[in-house]
Amino acid sequence: MVETKVKEKPKTKSEKPSSLDFSKIRLYLFPIVVVIVAFIGYKIRAATGQTKYFIDPDTFYHFEIYKLAIKEWIPKYYSLANAPFGSLIGEPLGLYIIPALLYKLLSAFGFEVIKVFKMWPPLVGFFSIIGVYLLGRKLHSEWAGLWGALVMMFSVAHWTRTFSGNARGDGPFLMFFIYAVLFMFYYLEAKEVKRKSLFGALFVLFGVLMLSVWNGSPFGLMVLLGFASLYVIVSFVFGKVEDVKKFAIEFYPAYVGILLIGYALTPSGIVKVGGHIKFAFEVFLGLALLTTIMLYGGRYLNYSDKTHRFGVVAAIVLLGFAGAYLYVGPKLFSLMSGAYQSTQVYETVQELAKTEWEDIQRYYSVKGTDGIIFLLSLVGIAIVAFRFLKALSQNKVDAKNLFLLVFYGLSVYLMWTAVRFLFLASGAVLLTFGILVGELFKIVENMQEKVSTKALYAFLLVLLFIPIPIVGANTTYNSAKVSGEAVSPSWEETLKWLRENTNEYDTATSWWDYGYWIESSLLGNRRASADGGHARDRDYIIARFLANDGSKSEVDFESWQLNYFIAWIQDWAKFNAISYLGGAITRDERDHRGMILPFTQKIGDNAFYSPYGIQLQIVEQEEQKKVIILAGNQQGEPVQTIIMQTGEIINGKGDFPYVAYVFPNYAVAVYYKVAASNFLKLAFGIPVSSEADFAQKLLSNFRLVKNTGDLATYEFVPFGVYRIEVYKNDTWTPVSKLIPGEYKAKLYISAFGRDVKDATIKLRAYNGDKLISEQIIAQNVNIDHLNETPIEVSLKVPNATKYQLVLVQKGPVGALTEAPKLNGRIVSPIRVLNDGQSGELELRAGFRKDYSNLELYLRATVIYLIRTEGENRDDPKAAFEPHMDIIHYEKIASGLSTSNRELYFKGQASFPEVIQPYIEKLKNEYGDKVEIRGIRVEPVFITDKEYIIYEG
Repeated sequence: MVETKVKEKPKTKSEKPSSLDFSKIRLYLFPIVVVIVAFIGYKIRAATGQTKYFIDPDTFYHFEIYKLAIKEWIPKYYSLANAPFGSLIGEPLGLYIIPALLYKLLSAFGFEVIKVFKMWPPLVGFFSIIGVYLLGRKLHSEWAGLWGALVMMFSVAHWTRTFSGNARGDGPFLMFFIYAVLFMFYYLEAKEVKRKSLFGALFVLFGVLMLSVWNGSPFGLMVLLGFASLYVIVSFVFGKVEDVKKFAIEFYPAYVGILLIGYALTPSGIVKVGGHIKFAFEVFLGLALLTTIMLYGGRYLNYSDKTHRFGVVAAIVLLGFAGAYLYVGPKLFSLMSGAYQSTQVYETVQELAKTEWEDIQRYYSVKGTDGIIFLLSLVGIAIVAFRFLKALSQNKVDAKNLFLLVFYGLSVYLMWTAVRFLFLASGAVLLTFGILVGELFKIVENMQEKVSTKALYAFLLVLLFIPIPIVGANTTYNSAKVSGEAVSPSWEETLKWLRENTNEYDTATSWWDYGYWIESSLLGNRRASADGGHARDRDYIIARFLANDGSKSEVDFESWQLNYFIAWIQDWAKFNAISYLGGAITRDERDHRGMILPFTQKIGDNAFYSPYGIQLQIVEQEEQKKVIILAGNQQGEPVQTIIMQTGEIINGKGDFPYVAYVFPNYAVAVYYKVAASNFLKLAFGIPVSSEADFAQKLLSNFRLVKNTGDLATYEFVPFGVYRIEVYKNDTWTPVSKLIPGEYKAKLYISAFGRDVKDATIKLRAYNGDKLISEQIIAQNVNIDHLNETPIEVSLKVPNATKYQLVLVQKGPVGALTEAPKLNGRIVSPIRVLNDGQSGELELRAGFRKDYSNLELYLRATVIYLIRTEGENRDDPKAAFEPHMDIIHYEKIASGLSTSNRELYFKGQASFPEVIQPYIEKLKNEYGDKVEIRGIRVEPVFITDKEYIIYEG
């Protein structure tokens, strides 16, 4: 065929192609605008930094490890958690080293430690906004990047992890991930060697950085691997073999580089996801094998058309999944399920709850709960999917749109599993929102219209969308400005009292939420028995103590060396969770019954109103008092009402299954199952119990030492005298205190959660602070804490200003000050050896005073739950009773002594096989009703220990 030339018609001026060319303007204007937007985003996030402390409780902990990183660079051990043992740092140390480096830089300009720490999260927000602009520009257009940045500036979903006072790892992770993806695409597209090498190195660097700041970082690995897998598979199916080869040559080595460097950093603790990296590498090997078959299997397999190529890939992938399932098991489909609802404790944590639509509406709103950002992102991802499919129809594989589909799909999937991942999804959601707006601007730019007409359309689009960032930024900023102190004045007063009036080795606990406050160097600076990230097995035991009454509530707090217990009235709002974890109620009752209903407004003498619209009225009918609870159109009578001021008891029908306690200015109604719980005794001062004398016993073990009105601090002693009787006139008569003279006495001793074993009791007399007399009044004393009987003694009480009764028996002392080592390697302080293990053990510990005859033991404890109600674990009617069994003491050394209240031990240790046999015994006894929640093998120093059981 002969080609013929067709003359082109000369173009007239009016036919000149016109376009709205912003290329030169964008080159300077858009980056400037984005930096301004990022700065506004920084200011919105920094608004919460004006508080005295931090808003987020976990941030108190992160601040302490950040300070350790400044001092040690690679800290391993945090001494104040999991008292008295301390805890290994479980978070990747990159989370702390990076802001520590920032501090080292800014300290030269006079910035303080806490100032830099408060700056870091808003800076993460600042650079994330710039990163989204750059990535949006790379994946779609300048407009997409700009609008992605504009919504990230104010987005509550993104703000919630990047505001000042929130130093968790998912914020820096998302920032580094965004830049890693950006550099990945620059790397894959670069032609020139130096440019390709630079961007490849940056891709690997930021990929490693994302692994170093968050234990959830495997999400990033899976997104990259998912994108790579789909790209090579789709490219192969559509016959793009050269594209597959090119991608494999370029992407695979870089991805392996991220895995290898990340894994190499795991021994130092800079990266803590070694297991996930190993799993990602195993999956990658499967992908590499599949790629090899796709590239070189044509000699043996039929690659003649799409159908055959797809069939080959499908068969191999199915075989790969089958093999993976056999290798990993059912966990293959729930690798991140531990992030939510995996234990009864996690069921009660708000941010680990399953995401509801209302959560999405709140996090992805412009103002209030409109959810418009998320809804528009759905349109954005639909456009991405359309463009990807359109490209496929033209036999092209669009890598950028494919990546967006994978990133958005996995982000939204994870977002629906738990509230905490609403932030993680913000990168994909805000990016696709920007793409939606960018697509609209792109349509305008591609119109075959005059420049002025297109400019008008663009202006109208700006008018349409610009209220979103303006209103959103104003709303989020105003909300951030009014964020108050998380630490109430009463907590601040109490914790500073604790710091100033207790020993450095003392331990304290409350409900676990406040453990980080107790530990914080800004507040209590004392060891805590439980907190938001450590000793989660102990949460069940604290809940058992708080939610129950009598002997059922007694637990061995002495094994934790607990010194102070703090009870807060405001925890009535958390008492549903506490009661459930303590085994007092079922899951269904937790979800549908309020355990404590406060009536805080008093109207007249006989009516109280609740903020929840419920009323409590005391009325007289037929000359009898009656208490009525009104809730909407329903009314009922409590089981019982107690007028606290007079002790008057008003019995009711009980069709409202609560017990009401009426104080002079307020009232509370408490669900009947927890109506005599220890929480009510300690927080509200309600001295009720189902067991005779128990409230009196409890207060001999928990002695009030500080009270702010809503926060009560108790000194805990495992043994306390709650009653003294003297023998007079042939009868035993109760007395309020010891008096001088010679007489027989009965000492009623409350042994809380721990037996008295082979103890000695001494009487000490003081004039002022001077000891004038000490005598042994009883020896070989034994008391079963579940069946206590009084001790009869003969007393010779001298004239003195103060008396003490001191019980001496073997007990635990000291606290670890460094992480223990086994055969030279750091091991967990609460699991130093396993069944049948032995080795050279190395310990350092501190003590309140010097001791000359210490014995070192390894103590084994098993914490477990027994399902007491319900057919199975997930039954709404299920209830779980917590238990803490100390099952074995293994002596390691004796005759140890301290020097300057410190001890260093290095010697051989071995531990017998006792844990697994005990667990098997539990399983044989309870079957599937038993759940193991904690296994501990802890080093414990034991010696003769003095307990002041009476002082007066």
